[in-house]
Amino acid sequence: MSAAGAASFFLLEPHRIIACVRGELPSTAAATRKYPLENRSFRTGLLAITAVPIGAVYLWRTLILPILSGALPADFNANYMAAAARIASGHDPYDLCVIQGCAPSPGTLTPLPLAGAQYVTPLPVAWMLQPLLGVDPHLQLAIVIGVLQIALAVFLWTTMRAIGVADWQVALLLVLVAIAFEPVVGNFDEGQVNLVLLGLSGTWLLAWVAGDRWWGGAALGVAVAIKLLQAPLGLLLVWGRRWKMVIAAAVAGAALWLLAVPQYLPEYLFKVAPVLAGGTGLFENHSPGGTVARLLDPGTFLGAVRDTSPAARAITTLIAFAALAASFWILRRPRADRMGRALEAAAMVSVGPLVASYSWGTHLVLLLLPMFVLITWALPRRDWTVLTLVAAGWALIGPGHNWFQILLVSGFPNLVVLRVMAEFGVVGIASIWIASLIALKREHAIERS
Repeated sequence: MSAAGAASFFLLEPHRIIACVRGELPSTAAATRKYPLENRSFRTGLLAITAVPIGAVYLWRTLILPILSGALPADFNANYMAAAARIASGHDPYDLCVIQGCAPSPGTLTPLPLAGAQYVTPLPVAWMLQPLLGVDPHLQLAIVIGVLQIALAVFLWTTMRAIGVADWQVALLLVLVAIAFEPVVGNFDEGQVNLVLLGLSGTWLLAWVAGDRWWGGAALGVAVAIKLLQAPLGLLLVWGRRWKMVIAAAVAGAALWLLAVPQYLPEYLFKVAPVLAGGTGLFENHSPGGTVARLLDPGTFLGAVRDTSPAARAITTLIAFAALAASFWILRRPRADRMGRALEAAAMVSVGPLVASYSWGTHLVLLLLPMFVLITWALPRRDWTVLTLVAAGWALIGPGHNWFQILLVSGFPNLVVLRVMAEFGVVGIASIWIASLIALKREHAIERS
């Protein structure tokens, strides 16, 4: 082999070198075998075939259908805007009697499960929506759709830039993965703020892979102030010694909380948040806490029993600490390369729903970040294990949970099957988390080799 050929081999085929060291180099026939997906023209045709129906369905459900119906999304109207109206009139946005279960829901004999129209979100969401109170509903709808579409576009741009996506085929694949992910469309259906958090997550990821950038910390602080879903990422900042990001996150989050009707902040922290931390066994709760509650008390499955038992809460706490410990054990020491840092972020984002005791399906839109990172990492390495786990998580959280909902509302009589299918979301979350740990472990092994 010439000097130029040897240099090319070492620069372009590092996976072949590692295979040689391990004694795993494939035979000549296996090495020269071509699979259909390795053909770029075949991939182009496949992407073109899938992009048209996926794009059409996305535009129909998130743009055309809402405009034709003219109806405001349920959560936005009955939850966020109702709380904004109470704040504007000088009243408490939280209905503690409903939240704490001290009164039955009208027309029922049991208290509401911890879901529905009652406002349980931190104060900044309702506070920032007050200017829309006197606006025509059609304009409100246009603003909601526009903000959510922009948030998704910001996430796509910042995340692809953070993980260095340069190939248009990979970029298109990631876009299709995002717009076909059921929680994305679910946020448009309900008018929820989680897509805004997704856009902010792409911003802090871009800062994270670049180093200690204060603006990334500010984006994370604002996201946590809006909803506490990404609070565990504060541990990642401390572990990575990103002190500028830590300070900026604390300042931005605290400033937003102190601006948004701070007189109700103690009520949220000491009365509402503890109820949320208790979790629920309702079938919509895609977290280990929900699974444990449903196992220990089957009556929580459909909301007939609201409170979770002390045993369920204790087990949920142990699972959360175990998941965090496993994640940091695999993380080991901070990485210096961009993809290594992106894998660190993916691991911590994916463990978030396992730590939370309260995760609805629309919250899981945040898992697009680890899915993007893992797909981009695994494709050039042909790591089918990681890709399969990510695909399984995507399918279980999306189509799998949809299938379960269809059976549930249609009156499917087999409760055992429904109980099993209700755990699709939890299994999907765990699948993505495991994929991130496997990718990190293999990246460490490659670095050592």
